[in-house]
Amino acid sequence: MHEHDRTEAYMAEDRVTMTAAARVFLDRWLATMGSALEQWRRCYLPADFPFDFTLDSLDALEQIVLERYPDQAAIGIEDNAEFTTGTVRYIGEVLLRVAPARWGYQDREDDDLNPYNRTTVIRSNTPAEFRAGVIPEFFLRQLVRDRERGTLRKSVTPLLGACKEAGRAVVPDDPCGPDGTVPSWCEFFTPDEYRRFASEVKSALGCFGADDQDIYNGIVTLAVGTPDPELHDFDIDGLAEQCRASDIEDWSTLCFSMIDYFSTEGPQREWLTRASFTQVEDLLEPWLAAEPELSFDAEPDHPDHPFSTRLEDGSYLHFLATVPDLDGVPEITTLVPNSAVRAWDMPVEKLVQWGIQRM
Repeated sequence: MHEHDRTEAYMAEDRVTMTAAARVFLDRWLATMGSALEQWRRCYLPADFPFDFTLDSLDALEQIVLERYPDQAAIGIEDNAEFTTGTVRYIGEVLLRVAPARWGYQDREDDDLNPYNRTTVIRSNTPAEFRAGVIPEFFLRQLVRDRERGTLRKSVTPLLGACKEAGRAVVPDDPCGPDGTVPSWCEFFTPDEYRRFASEVKSALGCFGADDQDIYNGIVTLAVGTPDPELHDFDIDGLAEQCRASDIEDWSTLCFSMIDYFSTEGPQREWLTRASFTQVEDLLEPWLAAEPELSFDAEPDHPDHPFSTRLEDGSYLHFLATVPDLDGVPEITTLVPNSAVRAWDMPVEKLVQWGIQRM
């Protein structure tokens, strides 16, 4: 699997357990990354700074940081806020280029005892049992406190260590039955084909933090649902048939796409878009939030993006829909997407009024 796809998969899984506020912050943080770093570069870095996102550039950055911050207290000064934020951004972007990792946001809500609550973090692209998290601000503060050169470069060590440990993981047991047989639900596979299929499914599951599953019964378990994800079982016999009818080189993509489809509530979005408003009316529930709910890597008007509209009191109205059992897919509650509202051919004003009357 391409590393970009793996990063997207891990970030999608992260969002399942993130608070709404954390998701909104991270989306905005990533959306402005390029422009914010360019402004930081123009305002605070010398013309000859090696702005190439390498570990060597972190060594060069340390001198600039130490000259600006005589002590840790200086980091919190308002006049230094923009420089500090830009430095955190740059450290993180360097780490993403040196190790398989992604941006995250650590939100422990009201845990004020944690000095790094509500903080950006870089997480390794590894299964949960090997995961490492690096907080760029921590290494920035450590550098200013100890004034020891090479501190920022060391921030990549936990990430590389996690990836190395994950690579040493023990190969799983033979997925075939005790006598080397293929499950009856995919008996069209040879034993070797089934082993390959099981390996690709488990690899895809690992991208979503759903590791160590036995798929011999033709079922995978994923945390799905909005606003409170729950564990649900999904049939994969259809996926097996798709793979059997495709080139084996395509199985990795097919398996990842299907697990991603299940995890991001794709079947529910499609059903809502095909159904009429009359069919879904009794399944709908208005849902208010302080900020518009955002989908990963989607523009506000994207068809898959959750529908939302701002009310007069400043809150945002969304709609939850409890979609009934589909073929091999359990009943799941999800946010109604823009595509469904458009397909219902119902004026938005009328839909909003309908929702307000039921709050």
